[in-house]
Amino acid sequence: MRSRKLGQRLKAIREERGLTRDAAARMLHRTPSSLSKLETGKRGIRRPALEYMLDRYEITDLREREDLFHLADQAADKGWWHRYQGTLLASTVDYIALENEADSIRSFQLHLVPGLLQIEGYARAIMGIGASQGKPVDVDAMTTVRLRRQRVLARPRPPQVSAVISEAVLRQEIGGAEIMDGQLRHLAEVSEMDHLTVRILPFSAGVHAGLNGSFSILDTRDLSVVLVENLTAGWYLEAEEDVRRHDWAFQQVLENSLSASDSLTLIEKLRSEI
Repeated sequence: MRSRKLGQRLKAIREERGLTRDAAARMLHRTPSSLSKLETGKRGIRRPALEYMLDRYEITDLREREDLFHLADQAADKGWWHRYQGTLLASTVDYIALENEADSIRSFQLHLVPGLLQIEGYARAIMGIGASQGKPVDVDAMTTVRLRRQRVLARPRPPQVSAVISEAVLRQEIGGAEIMDGQLRHLAEVSEMDHLTVRILPFSAGVHAGLNGSFSILDTRDLSVVLVENLTAGWYLEAEEDVRRHDWAFQQVLENSLSASDSLTLIEKLRSEI
């Protein structure tokens, strides 16, 4: 995703200068094919080459140059998640990379506990769904990845996380009574973190803005991205209007949710009923 974002920025700069791809390629001493791959995010670029390109495009604004260098560095970074590329969907790899850069993560979940807040037994039960459908799923690897992602919450400068979870999620027993009790206990514990809030959207909220499905909004230094998921895939929305609409939807479900203290009370009540 970082490579694609960088490519889009470079393409926009080229077009603003009235250069065709062929003309720009000649000026940059590149082939049109290599420039095309760069602009579509299929190929990265090292800093010296990017500096040369920006010089030729006459980009002198220091802030703009630094933003582009930052994007290029992030695109080149190979985090721990790249070891699992053969196991994970490409959209999941992109999501984990963004998650590790995010300043804030807002998640509305209609069906499941957010991945960052799942305990091992709960995560393993979910990962096993694919295997039970006859799909080649490495449950151990997928569970390991899910738990490894949660380390982002313990880093020195963690993201601000706001999770709104449907009451149905708390009542849906996943993995058995013991695992569900542990999951609810974990939600109660993490809700005490300074940088993390858990709010429950009760059944009494009625019709709400999240009925179309779960989504997450990640805000990083240079972009905001919405992830929308279904049973088999996830896809990203980066257009300003899409992000704006999901910002609005999240604010609506947040306003219809129980307070933090009332959410904790409901979690403890449901634990006592298991």
